[in-house]
Amino acid sequence: MVSGLDGFSWFGLVVYFFVMALVIRGVRIPVPAAIGDPLIRLLVTVRLRDPPDDTVARGRPPSPPQEPVDPQAAPSQGSPRPSLRARSESKIGVEDEAAVVNPPLHVPVDESPRERLIIALDLRTAPVAGVVLLLITTAIDGSVLRLGIVGEDGVRPYDVLVLFISLAYISTALDSTGALRSLAFYISQKAARTSPHSSAVDKTASGPRLFSWLFGFWFIAGVIVGNDPIVLSGTAFLGYFTRVTGITNPTAWTFSQFIAANVASAVLVSSNPTNVLIAAVKTILESARDNGADALSTQAFKLNFLTGYTKFTIVPSFIAAAVAYPLTYLTFTILRPPAKDASLAHASHAYIPAHLLPPDVAPRSALLDPRGAIFHTTLLALTLCLLVGTSFVPDDKVQVWMVTAAAGIIAVGRDVLTEWWTGPAPAVVRAEEEIEMDAIGGSPAPKATKPLNTSRVSLPSILRAINTRFPTTSSTISRLPLSLLPFAGGIFVLARALTSLGWTSIFATWLARICINPAAAVFFIGYFGALVLCPLCGTNIGATILLVEIIRDDNFTNAPHVVANPRILTGAIFSTALASNLGAFSWTFSSSLAGLLWVSILRQKGINVKGREFAKWNALFLPLLSTAASAFVLLECYYF
Repeated sequence: MVSGLDGFSWFGLVVYFFVMALVIRGVRIPVPAAIGDPLIRLLVTVRLRDPPDDTVARGRPPSPPQEPVDPQAAPSQGSPRPSLRARSESKIGVEDEAAVVNPPLHVPVDESPRERLIIALDLRTAPVAGVVLLLITTAIDGSVLRLGIVGEDGVRPYDVLVLFISLAYISTALDSTGALRSLAFYISQKAARTSPHSSAVDKTASGPRLFSWLFGFWFIAGVIVGNDPIVLSGTAFLGYFTRVTGITNPTAWTFSQFIAANVASAVLVSSNPTNVLIAAVKTILESARDNGADALSTQAFKLNFLTGYTKFTIVPSFIAAAVAYPLTYLTFTILRPPAKDASLAHASHAYIPAHLLPPDVAPRSALLDPRGAIFHTTLLALTLCLLVGTSFVPDDKVQVWMVTAAAGIIAVGRDVLTEWWTGPAPAVVRAEEEIEMDAIGGSPAPKATKPLNTSRVSLPSILRAINTRFPTTSSTISRLPLSLLPFAGGIFVLARALTSLGWTSIFATWLARICINPAAAVFFIGYFGALVLCPLCGTNIGATILLVEIIRDDNFTNAPHVVANPRILTGAIFSTALASNLGAFSWTFSSSLAGLLWVSILRQKGINVKGREFAKWNALFLPLLSTAASAFVLLECYYF
């Protein structure tokens, strides 16, 4: 069963699972002062950071005058009256969020007598540390590292990273214009009913109707732009929406949004990096159906983005959404919040209240940059069309990164040039939605601050200057899930390490013995991928990387019964696609980067979702949605 393995093989497997444990729950290790203090001095000397007491040396006051305080606190006697801009922002949910994300814009003085370095082993660093450990111990060599970065047989990790970061920037820049928020307000207004002779404040909306409209909006928008932009903009919107409408328990609204966005992200290749991994693999599907086993072993081609991938995922995704909507609606309509959350016997304390007062906000007021919205919407649509069109070009003459990198550069260039020509535009800076990616292991850019009165040039001072000169672009970059770069890169190499150490072939043999027919392949991978691998293998990206390596291994693809029945391989591939997207709402937040981002934003909005609550609700929804999606994947294996 495990013959041919040596000590390095077992060591590599232990390192892999240890890294996955650190990804799920990271640790922070303080560096001893004897080592940390010299390192801090070295970083200061080479200008990679400011001195620990830099703010005192510069004479910067601890609280700059005229700087706004917490907007929720009562104003003091001498507090200046809020500006018209500030009062306008408070109506669309900006002021409260800015207070949470950006406290008074000054560099805090470290009150501790000594600053200590901390080594964080988490989603950002654990995979890279695992790779370094395997290299140092010679468990793997440089060739494995190269294959993990460059890839082979159509699996190109850099394709995945460039596509995801480029499209993430375009989608996030579109969100920074206020377009998605404006649409959300428009939908909430359309769901309201009022007499022609009554004022706006008399509008009331049907809770179930608004729930239905928002679910449809999250799903359709998720199909187009992917799940991460919906999580970024939609979760912040729901934080404000549930607050002003008096919804005391936002569980129904937040969970339905998260589920709809992740079901939708399975439709297009560009909607999720896991989809790119699957579509990029050279496989042997249609030719083998007609030509038999010889063609199966000699012919191979990539999945076309439209006819090879979306063709098989669009129907199961829409079916899963069609099941998810009534399932979530009935669940949150029949069940009532716990007594502590509904101490007042009033309809508004239901998960989905019968009637709501929609936000009294003109949707146009939330659209802060109409020209930018038009530009980024057009660019996103053109990029998606080019990805679909170039997927028909043979021999990889036009690779994915060529299209997406160009689009990303155009988007960044437009934002930079716009701010360079017009200067920083406060009306376009979305400070209220700058997401603290530290909560999920990201790397945010420095927040906008007043120019510091200093002549000392250092990396932090350069970043502050850039952030002050180009606040919108800096805000957009700070919201990108940059932690994906070291994480996915490390996971790619670790998965390749399992292959070189012999484990992937063993796993492929086990999978071939389980997948004795198409039904077994579809349902086993659908359940096991979503319920086990996504929460335990370093998010759905790690799970997909591992599954792709297993499925493309010769011990699975060339197994006699798989060769005899190519539908097994077809079912395995597209069941992986659905499982990697549905697995985002499995029983741990770390099942996906979107889940980590979602819970961190909710915390910033004062909505605390506990891990047990997350697991409880998703344990109800995920198995049913996986069953529905897998059933239609199985039908497609036979009739498409």
